[in-house]
Amino acid sequence: MKYWRMGLLAILLGATGWAGASWAQSGGGNAGTKQVVKVGVTGRPDQAGLVLALQRGYWAKQGLDVQFIQSGAAAQDATSALAANQIQVTAGSPSAGLFNALNRGIDIRMVADWSHIGTAEDSTFSISVRSDLIDSGAVKSPADLKGRTIGAGPVKGGINDLFLSLVMAKGNLSPSEINAEFIPFPDGIAAMASKKLDAAMLIEPMVTEAATLGIAKMFITMGAVDPGAQVAIVFYSPDFAADNDAATKFMIGYLQGVRDYHDAFVEHKGQDDAIGILTQNLSLKDPNVWKNSKPGNVDLNGKFNVASIKKQAAFYKQEGLIDGPIPDVDKYVDTSFTDAAVKVLGAR
Repeated sequence: MKYWRMGLLAILLGATGWAGASWAQSGGGNAGTKQVVKVGVTGRPDQAGLVLALQRGYWAKQGLDVQFIQSGAAAQDATSALAANQIQVTAGSPSAGLFNALNRGIDIRMVADWSHIGTAEDSTFSISVRSDLIDSGAVKSPADLKGRTIGAGPVKGGINDLFLSLVMAKGNLSPSEINAEFIPFPDGIAAMASKKLDAAMLIEPMVTEAATLGIAKMFITMGAVDPGAQVAIVFYSPDFAADNDAATKFMIGYLQGVRDYHDAFVEHKGQDDAIGILTQNLSLKDPNVWKNSKPGNVDLNGKFNVASIKKQAAFYKQEGLIDGPIPDVDKYVDTSFTDAAVKVLGAR
């Protein structure tokens, strides 16, 4: 498994809308001669590989005009947008909303790794606790979260639910013994700073940012309770997956961007150039945070943990969040595009 420093994209399918305007410039060149591919994005730092691929022209060289489509609360959700082919590609967690969509016959394809959990030291996805509670000794173990108000991630029905349930189990806590508030990851730091929250789920680089600001300290990682968990996946719309040529070309550019990011932030090759591109095109503008955030994990050949996806589906069914049976996950996994891309690029 290879490392990708900035971690996961927290789009929870079935919960996030998509606006119709481009968020960033398209892939360049003469767009009229290139096939348009619309990619659902949020503009957060975890899209670094996409930005590098776009700005370095990898998709343009493949004859694709890739356009980033910004999320928007008033538009259709990502599942509907994929089903209707309004966007061709996005990434997100294998959420309850996704599995319900599959049960409705929407043939969304899971095609590549976006982010997965490594070892217990991997802070890609973590719960951070206010520094004053850690420093005073008020919170030392998961059991000390009893009665606390915790930012439990953006929405119910995502991998954040599974993460929280595993942490509560370590503290022998029931769901009723904490106050879980669903809150976007970026808002968690401010909510802890104002003491509206005692703890919050955060993703990198926010885990590092909260610690740097002295607001909160990393308390427990998802790797400590579910090592190897599949956090987020690249999804193709049914129509785009059927276009084997374009879908393979997109995957070639995607893996090039992922590998560039790995080279810059794990192997420290051309890091300053990469940071220059990323600070110009993403919301995180501080070069030092880019340099100092801890690495997350992505497979440089696009492989992902199907067993973890099935485990998550079983959890959502147990929680009553899936209507009908657990869908046949294998039916919606398609590794043909990564396999074809690796034949072109070579394995890493």
